Amino acid sequence: MDINIKEDLIEEVGRIYGVNNIEGKLPMSPTKLGSYDKVKRQIRNKLIDLGLNETLSYVLVNEKEAKDFTNDNTEIVKLLAPMSEDRNALRHSILPSLLKIYEYNKAHYNKDVSIFEIGKTFYKKGEKYGEENGIAGLMTGNYYLGIEKKQVDFYIIKGIVEELLDYLGYGGRYSFIVKEEMPKELHPGQSALISVNNDVIGIIGKVHPQKIKENIYVFEINLEK
Repeated sequence: MDINIKEDLIEEVGRIYGVNNIEGKLPMSPTKLGSYDKVKRQIRNKLIDLGLNETLSYVLVNEKEAKDFTNDNTEIVKLLAPMSEDRNALRHSILPSLLKIYEYNKAHYNKDVSIFEIGKTFYKKGEKYGEENGIAGLMTGNYYLGIEKKQVDFYIIKGIVEELLDYLGYGGRYSFIVKEEMPKELHPGQSALISVNNDVIGIIGKVHPQKIKENIYVFEINLEK
């Protein structure tokens, strides 16, 4: 009376024959590692090997800084009911978040900062909302790699970006292009666009002294591109 479905019959076989007598085997299902996750993992491991520390920060920033380090014609994505005016918009660049982390370190007497973050940025263009994955880095003070210590300058951070692009297989296909129309937050004489296969994928340079007096160098790359 209690056998209605095939599992009821299987249960009876197991009970009479003995579950311990049935040889088990792992289920067979095809698995595939996502290529995008693999790339992010490779980037993370490479930058850690190069002496940078990974950070995680809020995607919410003040609307006055939401579009810092950008030059595009998209709109700021504002929250309808923000809990704080300091975090009332979604960031369009990761770099404002990294600058806040630098300021926190500086306030705690740590002036040697080499950090990076892999995270999301957001934009609004007309009625279209979008989000993109990016990676950004910030370096200042002394840079430590093993027992070596060097003062951070433009060539140090440029070398970090070159190491990363070479590691990802873009050797010989990237260049650094100097143009006048750089974001106003970057020093015009020490900044450039990062181009891969003649497509601009990011920026690199020194933060403008009018923004921060200290010698701070940054880069940001659009991972979607």
